Amino acid sequence: MILSNEIKAQMRRVGLTQEQLSAKLGINQATLNRKINEPDGKNLSVKEALAIGNALRLTPESLTAIFFAQELADTQD
Repeated sequence: MILSNEIKAQMRRVGLTQEQLSAKLGINQATLNRKINEPDGKNLSVKEALAIGNALRLTPESLTAIFFAQELADTQD
């Protein structure tokens, strides 16, 4: 599960619009919107998550919490 609200909040903190972020990632804005807002994030690759994290200046801890925490917890069962 992706914490899309946290992504959007960090975008505001660093002063990036979704259009600017999609340009940095080299993908269409509508595609980025779908990937961020997809409930389970299935269409978001690890490479894309890392690129978003870099663009938004996320710490490794924040990156994990926003993109991977639930998936990692699910694999521990």
